[in-house]
Amino acid sequence: MKVVYTSLSSLLTDLKERLAPDWVHMAALQQSAAKGAGVPLYTSWILVTTELTRDRWAEWRLLVGRQRGEITESGPRVPEKLARLTEARLAEIRGWIDAAGLDMRDGIHAADAESFEGALD
Repeated sequence: MKVVYTSLSSLLTDLKERLAPDWVHMAALQQSAAKGAGVPLYTSWILVTTELTRDRWAEWRLLVGRQRGEITESGPRVPEKLARLTEARLAEIRGWIDAAGLDMRDGIHAADAESFEGALD
């Protein structure tokens, strides 16, 4: 069962004060969907997850932004502006997690049945 937090502050406070894990997983998710003329629309998310018990985990998501892909000679790619914004948000969130005294691990924690489409950075 997934416990969804609407604020990173609440998740970090609960982990620090009440819950067992002293670490979180953090990842950026780039998702693309072709719309209209075939130029993909890229959506960037940041996910912070952690295991609470064997069958429960907590998750917080931040929608970084959406933007049409840049067209290059080799095809569409993630827009540079969206990539820079995602990196800036990742650095900011790393700072919050570090200030809470929690360790960070790459990737996400989710149920075996849950899947994410897209590429994890």
